Amino acid sequence: MENLIIASTLKSPGVTFNTNGDLLIAGKSIPEDSNNYYKPLFAWLEEFKKTSPPAVNLTLKLEYMNTSSVRIILKFLQNLVAMSKENVKLKITWIYDFDDDDICEQGEIIQESIKFPIEMVEHRA
Repeated sequence: MENLIIASTLKSPGVTFNTNGDLLIAGKSIPEDSNNYYKPLFAWLEEFKKTSPPAVNLTLKLEYMNTSSVRIILKFLQNLVAMSKENVKLKITWIYDFDDDDICEQGEIIQESIKFPIEMVEHRA
């Protein structure tokens, strides 16, 4: 099992998934095909589950997400929450710019949808 590193582009977020359980998704998420873009993340997570990780720390620092990205990220988070029910310690951190009410609100809506606490962190540049 290896780390998954995907560089960000103008339309897709950067991804750094480490085998120690530290996961990061950061940037804009407006890819042409969200399902195709996020497919390697789901595949990596499935392999990662097989290693029986003790903990997963996901940090999301998204500047903007289109509707299809929101759906995919929600599904990804639901998979992580399912892992937490199998004795994996899960922490999700949602970092947003202090003046970005839309991304902050999106994080709060997702938190309600997955019924799992998300640490909301305001970031000042």
